[in-house]
Amino acid sequence: MKQFKGVLVLFLFVIGFSFGQVLSLEGDKSVSYIQYVIRHPLHTVKAINREPKFTIEFDTKQRKILKAEAVAEVMKFNSGNSNRDSHAMEAVEALKFPTISFKSTEIDFSSEDIVVRGFLTFHGQTRKIEMKGKARFDGNNLFVDGNFKVSLTEFGVKRPSLLFIPVDDTLKIYIFAKFILPE
Repeated sequence: MKQFKGVLVLFLFVIGFSFGQVLSLEGDKSVSYIQYVIRHPLHTVKAINREPKFTIEFDTKQRKILKAEAVAEVMKFNSGNSNRDSHAMEAVEALKFPTISFKSTEIDFSSEDIVVRGFLTFHGQTRKIEMKGKARFDGNNLFVDGNFKVSLTEFGVKRPSLLFIPVDDTLKIYIFAKFILPE
């Protein structure tokens, strides 16, 4: 009986230790951001959201990201021109669809290269996307930056126009996130 209790305690310790290796971490909001870039024949527009919520499940033993999620309020994107931002919010129906979100399904993490596949929900539609980028460690910090492209028409967004010329259909998305790892 004592031997059984010893094995049970050891088993519970091993199980607890192995489960204790996965942490849920939130991105450092002081430096993390999402930026979009869209092109029009007359100019290129860049807008940034400095308040996204990035969350990862991180395996401390293997030092890799297991899952990733992101949520951003559409109204928080700022191009530096309030009229242009109002028109953009109208085009993406920000009052009806106030957030853009992403949830990973697969993460390939080798060296500094990272490929994240998952589902992006934008303008009330969900589509599979793939983001390529870099993930690097610096002390107890993990920095992730990457980018991907989406088609406005695939997400049901009517392309805004300037002088009767619509913007490109391709919306380029760039992300940067910093995660503070336990020491």
